Amino acid sequence: METRIPGQRSLLKDILQRWIHTGTAGVNNPRVRRGIVIINTLSLLTAFLIAVVASLLYWYTGSLRILVPAGLECLCWVGVIYLNHRGCYSQASLATLVIHCTFAVYFGSMLGNAMPIEMITAFLLTFLIGASFIVFKHKNLRLVTLFAALALLLAVEANHYFGIVEPIYVVPANMPIVKMACWAGMLALMGYVTYFIIRQNDMFLRENELLMEALKVADAAKTKFLRETSHEIRTPLNAVFGIAQLLNERKMQIGDPALREEIGYLYAASYLSREIINNVLDLAKIEAGMLDEPHPAPVLLRESIEACVAINRYVANTRDVRIQLHIHPALPEWIATDRIFLTKIVNNLLSNAVKFAPAGSLVEVRLERKGERLMGTVRNEGTIRPEKLADMFQPFVAERNGEVEGTGLGLQITRQLTERLGGEVSAENQPMHTVFRFMLPLVGAEGAEGPEATGPVARRAARFDGYTVLVVEDDVISRHVLQRYLTDAGAVAFMAESGEEGLRMLGVTIPDLVISDSHLPGIQGAQVLQYIRNTPALRHLPVIIASGDAFTEARESMLRLGASDYLVKPFLYADLQALLEKHLPARKPQPA
Repeated sequence: METRIPGQRSLLKDILQRWIHTGTAGVNNPRVRRGIVIINTLSLLTAFLIAVVASLLYWYTGSLRILVPAGLECLCWVGVIYLNHRGCYSQASLATLVIHCTFAVYFGSMLGNAMPIEMITAFLLTFLIGASFIVFKHKNLRLVTLFAALALLLAVEANHYFGIVEPIYVVPANMPIVKMACWAGMLALMGYVTYFIIRQNDMFLRENELLMEALKVADAAKTKFLRETSHEIRTPLNAVFGIAQLLNERKMQIGDPALREEIGYLYAASYLSREIINNVLDLAKIEAGMLDEPHPAPVLLRESIEACVAINRYVANTRDVRIQLHIHPALPEWIATDRIFLTKIVNNLLSNAVKFAPAGSLVEVRLERKGERLMGTVRNEGTIRPEKLADMFQPFVAERNGEVEGTGLGLQITRQLTERLGGEVSAENQPMHTVFRFMLPLVGAEGAEGPEATGPVARRAARFDGYTVLVVEDDVISRHVLQRYLTDAGAVAFMAESGEEGLRMLGVTIPDLVISDSHLPGIQGAQVLQYIRNTPALRHLPVIIASGDAFTEARESMLRLGASDYLVKPFLYADLQALLEKHLPARKPQPA
């Protein structure tokens, strides 16, 4: 009994492996390596089949018109492997197809009825089309091989019909054996090509599966990074924006005009920074297909648009840019739309126009009626390069004017928002000007009851004298800002810098309202909320979660746990004021 030494390989197998992998040394691309191996394997297999089949046919026909071309074809296949050895991969691939086509037509003509036209047709179609898609990646080369296959089929058919080339004579008694040999050889080659097509398709499917898994992992990592980074940025920005709002409310009490102007700039810069952070979040929602649906409600049109213009005037003043607003008197005072969507659309277009307007120029904002639609136009001096204009509403496509450069997010988000509202947005160059235009459905509405906080500045429509509010917040500046705002509004504010301290304070006093951060050291905001909802004496308390986590699932999770409302940092005092008015008056009547 033969004993095989572990790891020992037969000499024949070693030689075959070397021939098959000829030319792959130093090739790092796995697809290129796979193509070289396929060509080498096909060359060896074809040379072997030609040698066997040609020898058998020569035995039965005795014709050198079979033997000599077969030997020449075998040498050609050795030449293909040599081309790969020299690194001439494209030439080797092209030679493979040329050799197969040439000798298929030749032997088809020589063997006559021994190789039926149907077999040659099947071989050329399978091999030329199938092999070309395996070997060639360029579309034009694949088209060339397809046309070559059709041309060769026409040539073989013409020769078969007109008898242009006289076939060799085969003894009728030997015809079945000759046919079987031809069938076997061609079927082996077609089977090999088909096998590699299937194998390559399976590899592509597997690669796609791995790629999809990698994309899911990358998307999850991106979402996690965006979520954590957004929260880390929003917390200090909330403090800056909160202080800016407090200063902006009191700036008229300051006698120094220059200082009042600087406070206005600080407020505008922090407000627009908040909008940029929100744009990043909106883009993430768009990519995930999770952008919020619009919620139409009565909106005071002029007041909403004037608020957008007012906040952008701060930035415009720093660049000596003037903003003019024209609202056609034919427009209704109240319209039914999503106020947040509408103000984001106007603010994004206007801030973009101000950003790229030349110093000392004019930016015009116009609103007018166009049939049953609201048409808004934002016009500034300067033009956009034509090659950029068509892609302006794609993400991260930004223009620059030599002084500033945008993120390229605002216009993409604007397009998504207008489409959600059933409208469209466009951009065009006019002589010396750029015009952005949006069209939205125009639906009139009855005026809403009570004051509507449409602008970025909080309107102290109600005071909260006699109320107590517990604030659970670990950021010292955010605590200070909330305490200052609540105190100015007449409420008594208790401050807790951790979840543990908040629970201790709830054990000795019952406030009228709790405002808690979601991310706290130790006991989290969700645990504070659950404690309140599970304690009979506290479960009636309204709880507002104020968090830098702006993702929808975070909001929904807190609402499911029993939060009364969810406030995203950095927040407008107008939004905080609205929530205070919503929850506190239901607990205690306002003092006279």
